[in-house]
Order: sequence, then structure tokens, then C-alpha cells
Amino acid sequence: MKFSGYVFPISLVLGLAVAGGAAAQPQTKLVQDLPKSLVQAIWCSALFFEESYYYDDGSDDMMHYEDLAFDLGADIDTVLLEDHGFRQEEVDEIWSVFDAGAYDLTMEDDESFLAQLELCESNYDALL
Repeated sequence: MKFSGYVFPISLVLGLAVAGGAAAQPQTKLVQDLPKSLVQAIWCSALFFEESYYYDDGSDDMMHYEDLAFDLGADIDTVLLEDHGFRQEEVDEIWSVFDAGAYDLTMEDDESFLAQLELCESNYDALL
């Protein structure tokens, strides 16, 4: 998937806010000046990655969510490094913050996690 222009459907950005995304999504100074659609894509990738841990290693479901996370993540990394001039250490820190936030959300509010995951996945599929 080409993540050109980091344009995510507006329904995803609005839907995540309704699904509790605004409250659950982690904050870091590194992303404060990025487009909201790019930040939402980072969050979705982190949610996909977290979901992959809930399945047996090597299972179809695990591979599905891991592939979603890594495919989207690779495009995001390219945008952050090339278009926004981030250093690799900054990109790694962003992923660390968002991955930890996705983990925390599963521990604190699994229902909200699953709602956000479903919304991310349905919008990701629409882009293909």
C-alpha cells in the first residue's frame, strides 16, 4: 500500500475520536506538528501490532495483523524520515510511545481497543 500524501479517510479520523481514540491515543511532542491523519495512521499501526500478540505465533490471524502493522508502518517511516526530516531515533521513539499506548489501552479498556481496531481495519481495507 502506498501511503501517498498521508491522507487517511476522514471517517477514520472522526471515527477514532468517537471510539475513544482522542482520549486513548498517546501524546508526544514529536507528533504535535504532524497532520492528524498521519498521527491516526501511526496509532492504527500500533493497534494492529498489539493485536498480533493475541494470536498464536505463526497463525493466520497473527500474520494478518502483523502484516497490516508492518506494511502501514513502513510507509509511515518513509513519510517521517523523508518528508518530515525525522531522525531514525525520533521515529523509534514515536513507535515506542504509540506501541506502549496501544498496550495500555488493551489493559485498561479492551472494548475501546477493539472498537478502534475494527475502525482502523475497515478503513485500511477501503484504501487497498
